[in-house]
Amino acid sequence: MRQEIKDRIEKIRNGEVPEGYKEVGNNLIPFEWKLDKTLNLIKRIRKPVSVELAQKYRQIGIRSHGKGIFYKDEVSGEQLGNKAVFWVEPDCFIVNIVFAWEMAVAKTTINERGMIASHRFPMYKPVLNLLDLDYLTYYFKSNQGRTLLELASPGGAGRNKTLGQTEFLELNIPVPSLPEQQKIAFILSTWDKAIELKEQLIEQKREQKRGLMKKLLTGEMRLPGIHGKWEEVRLGDVADMHSGGTPKSTISEYYDGDVPWVSIADMTKRGKYIEYTERNISKLGLENSSAKLYPKGTVLYAMYASIGECSISKIELTSSQAILGIRPKKHLNNEFLYYYLFSMKEKLKLNGQKGTQSNLNTGIVKDLKIVLPEIDEQMAIVNILLTSDKGIELLEQELEALKLQKKGLMQLLLTGIVRVQN
Repeated sequence: MRQEIKDRIEKIRNGEVPEGYKEVGNNLIPFEWKLDKTLNLIKRIRKPVSVELAQKYRQIGIRSHGKGIFYKDEVSGEQLGNKAVFWVEPDCFIVNIVFAWEMAVAKTTINERGMIASHRFPMYKPVLNLLDLDYLTYYFKSNQGRTLLELASPGGAGRNKTLGQTEFLELNIPVPSLPEQQKIAFILSTWDKAIELKEQLIEQKREQKRGLMKKLLTGEMRLPGIHGKWEEVRLGDVADMHSGGTPKSTISEYYDGDVPWVSIADMTKRGKYIEYTERNISKLGLENSSAKLYPKGTVLYAMYASIGECSISKIELTSSQAILGIRPKKHLNNEFLYYYLFSMKEKLKLNGQKGTQSNLNTGIVKDLKIVLPEIDEQMAIVNILLTSDKGIELLEQELEALKLQKKGLMQLLLTGIVRVQN
């Protein structure tokens, strides 16, 4: 970052007005920019649908946090009933009024032509020669844009916090010249393309890893120089296991101790390795429940709700009753078992006990038949999969760096701290 930009940011932080900038209301913008109401910059587009009972229609929705448009399943006109719906027009700014405060905004494209949206998704066209559609969309995906959408959404959280149409049109947004808007949008779209390409590459690597796991963990692909036999074994014969327990939540003394206590939510959030937990229990809580302290390296296996979710403990911990702690014996590598169970996740869901919620129990998991190579081959397979994981992890770090760079650029460009007119 150039020194002049750093100096500008420092002045703004100190409440000073840098050279070339002006204060308009509570906003600090470049001299050449103006602050204008959205009602002067956009025009509402409404094309009601005359619903035919036998006709099929596809509705759109908008994801929160600026993640774009998604398509719902087709429905018949009869299913729509008296619902007021409108044709989606390409090249419009569209917002979900229920979750506008969560940046549920997007830009419609030719891909949505012929689709419909309910009255909760108003569409707007920018006024020609005043406002660029991409600039407007990026602005309302930025932190300052989100703040304005929140201000225009009175009420409590969730579905009670609805964007007011009048309030939205009264919002004041910073408006550079049209060429500068277009350049800002072009720069940010370049970052979007880089992010999209990185996401595609990560998905390709994950797909390659899934194929590799399928071949390596079934013996379909053997490693050079390794010829040992694979043997079918019962999991309960090659690993010790014990399900966890939850101390009574009504007894406060059982909680907030120094024993890490893992839940399925922790596993879902942390992924492969559990190095800390959201909640600890006390020694007293451990003693007064069926919870058992698992050593480092225990494979954690979800038996309810998220059946088949796996993690490996990197610390000594205990777990909820929804989790089975599996401790491999000397002929089974814990990382190999993790990958094996992970690869079998969908299949194992079918083995669950049926009821209001499918679930497994310790007996079912103990009786699980797995085919094992000798320990040396297990470790060789693990090293290959760990290398694949590391490659994916590095790409994910690069993706996060790109997202952070884009977020920083949005803050600088959409406030005029960094100018692009030259």
